[in-house]
Amino acid sequence: MESRYQYSPVRENQRFQAVNRALVLIDRGPESLPFHIMDISEGGLSFRYLGQKLRRSDIKELSLYHNHELIVEKLPVKSVSDYRLRDNLVPVRRGSVHFAPLSDEQLQKLRTFIRFYTEAPLPIANNLKEVFHEDR
Repeated sequence: MESRYQYSPVRENQRFQAVNRALVLIDRGPESLPFHIMDISEGGLSFRYLGQKLRRSDIKELSLYHNHELIVEKLPVKSVSDYRLRDNLVPVRRGSVHFAPLSDEQLQKLRTFIRFYTEAPLPIANNLKEVFHEDR
């Protein structure tokens, strides 16, 4: 029996863990509250929040804050996933978005946000596929 491992990167961009008080605001009107950014890259970000699942149609653009300071505004996004995190007494959800094409100015501001408001990079995850072939 022959065994081969094939590795391929799951993500195109390196993710970075956000610092405390790195926030994202999805403008849904006057009741909008900022959410805590979990990780971010030049390709997208994930955030955690409490409450009901967000409707994907509500997530078209977002703004990035640190504390109460607006750093980058109105980045176009597309919702990727939204699910409840396990092992929490309070129903915490994790949402993920992918950035739509950004202007050069938006990309530069995003890079600045990543440089100043993130910690060490997260490990690059690999998709492990094990293929077995049996010769008879």
